[in-house]
Amino acid sequence: MTGTFWDFLDIESRYRLLVSGHGKPHLMDTASKILNSSDNRKESASLIDLGVDLLLTAWESSPLDGQLATNLLSINRQLNFLPAELVETLSFVSGNNKIPENISFLQRLIAKDDKEKLLEYLASQTKREPENVFWLSHFLDLSFFLGRYELAQEAVTRGWPSAMKIIQNKYSGDIAFCLGDYERAENIYADVSGNTLILGESLLRLAESLDRMGRRDEALILWRDRMTARPWQVNTWFKVHDKIYESSGKSLLDGNVAVCLYTYNKAEEFNATMVALTESPLTNVHIFALNNGSTDETKQILNHWDEKLGSKLTTINLSVNIGAPAARNWLKTLDEIKDFDYVAYLDDDALVPVNWQTQFNKAVVSYPDAGVWGCRIVNDDQEEIIQHADLHLRETPDDFKDEIRGFEFLYLDPHNQDLDYGQFNFCRPCTSVTGCFHLFKKSVLNEIGNFDIRFTPTQYVDVDHDLMIATAGKTAVYQGNLKVRHKRKSGSAISSSSAARGGGAGNLLKLESKYSGADISKIIKKDIERLEKDFTEKSLKIASVLQTMA
Repeated sequence: MTGTFWDFLDIESRYRLLVSGHGKPHLMDTASKILNSSDNRKESASLIDLGVDLLLTAWESSPLDGQLATNLLSINRQLNFLPAELVETLSFVSGNNKIPENISFLQRLIAKDDKEKLLEYLASQTKREPENVFWLSHFLDLSFFLGRYELAQEAVTRGWPSAMKIIQNKYSGDIAFCLGDYERAENIYADVSGNTLILGESLLRLAESLDRMGRRDEALILWRDRMTARPWQVNTWFKVHDKIYESSGKSLLDGNVAVCLYTYNKAEEFNATMVALTESPLTNVHIFALNNGSTDETKQILNHWDEKLGSKLTTINLSVNIGAPAARNWLKTLDEIKDFDYVAYLDDDALVPVNWQTQFNKAVVSYPDAGVWGCRIVNDDQEEIIQHADLHLRETPDDFKDEIRGFEFLYLDPHNQDLDYGQFNFCRPCTSVTGCFHLFKKSVLNEIGNFDIRFTPTQYVDVDHDLMIATAGKTAVYQGNLKVRHKRKSGSAISSSSAARGGGAGNLLKLESKYSGADISKIIKKDIERLEKDFTEKSLKIASVLQTMA
C-alpha cells in the first residue's frame, strides 16, 4: 500500500480509511481513532500528523464549523502546521461561532422535519445575526441539501470579510459545480486572482470540473498532486485508476441478459423506467415484468409496452402483491430465464442511462468472480444527492449483548455525508450494493439461493441476499461509474406510517437474528482484505504512470 503510515494504523482505522477519505463525520471518527492510538508509540508523530490532516480535511468540507475550527486552532498552537492565511480564516470562524442560549425552537423544527420551514427560519436568523456563522453554517448546509442554490448564492455574496475569502470561494465554486457550470466552477476554485489559498477539497473539485470539460491531462496533474499531498484519500486513487485505464470496451455484456422488474401501483414511475430502459440497446436483452397485483393503470401500461416490444417483453400479472422477495424468486425461476447468462433486477422507479451495459461490462471484466455487481444511485430530481454507493459494515460494539440479535447492523456511510462531487466514481469490491439495479450471473444466482421471503415486503432483502453471497465466500462489486437516477427520495423508502416503520424494524430484527456476530466479523475481515488488495494493486499500478507526468 502506498504510504508508510498504513503500516502504523490499527485495523479499525485502516478499514475506515480504505472505505473513504471523504465525509466530515467519517473523517472525524477516523481521526479520533488514529489520534487515540498514537499515545506512547514510536510512530506517534506520523499518526498525529495523519489524524490532524484528517481533521483539517473534515473542516474543509464544512468550513463554517466553528467547533472544528476551534479544535484545529488549539492543535496549531502546539504543532504550528497551518499557514498564516488559514489561521486567520479559522480564527474568524471560531470567534464568530456563537451557539444561541435557547435553540428549542430550532430543535422543534428539526424534529418536525419540515425542511422548508426550517430553511425559512435559518434564512431569517442569518439576516438577524449576520455576524454569527452558526446560523450561516446551518443555512448553507440545508440550502445545498435541498438544491436551493439560488438561496445559497445570495448568502455567499453578502459582502463577506476578507478573512472569509477562502470559504466564500469554496461555496461559490460548489454552487457552480452542482449547477453543472464547470467553467465557472474552474474560475472560482482556481481563484484566477491568485491571491487566495485554495482548500484541498476544492482542488479535487477543480480537477473533477476539468475532467468533465474534457481536459483530463490537466485534471490528472491536479489529482497526482493531491494524491501526493494526501495519499490516504483512497477515493482519488481508485478514481484515477479507472480514468487512466479506462477503455471503451464492449458496449454490451458478453451474454444474454434478463432484466427483471416487478411493480405495484406505480404506473407512472414504471412507465418512465421502461422508457429509459428501452432507450438503451436491447440486442441481448429480454425484459420480464411482473405486475404485483396493482390496482392502478399498471396493466394498461404493460399492455402498451407488450404491443411495442413484442418478443422482447414477457409480462406476468398476479392478482395479489406477493412482496419483493417472492417476486424476485418468481422471476428467477421462470422457465424462460433458465438459459440466460445474466439476471438484472431493476426497481420500477429507477432510470438507467443508455450505457448501463457498457459500465456493468467493465465491472464484470474487472471482477469476473463477483457474486453481484451494483451501481451508484442518486436522486432523480437532485442528482448531487447520493442515495446508495458501496456498503461496508461497521464492527458491532464489543459490549453488545442481546438474547435475540447476533449483531448490530451498522455500516459506514460517507457517501451520505456530502453531495456528489465525483468522489465515489470508481469500481471496487464491497460487502453490499443497492438493489435498485443490480446484476447477477444466473449461475451464481442459482448457487446462492432464493431471496428470503421473511423480508417481505422489501426492507433489507437486498442486504440479506448480499450477506448470503458474502457468507458463500464471494464479493459484491460496486460500479460507481454507472449512475442510476431513482425517483424515490433518499430516506423515504419506508413510509412514515407507524405500521410501515414497524415492518421495517421487524425486518431489521430478522436480519440481525439471522447472522451471528462471528459471521459478520468474518465478512468484515474479508472485506478489509479485499479492499487492501484492491487498493495496493491499483495504487502501485498507477504510481509509475503519474511520476512520468509533467
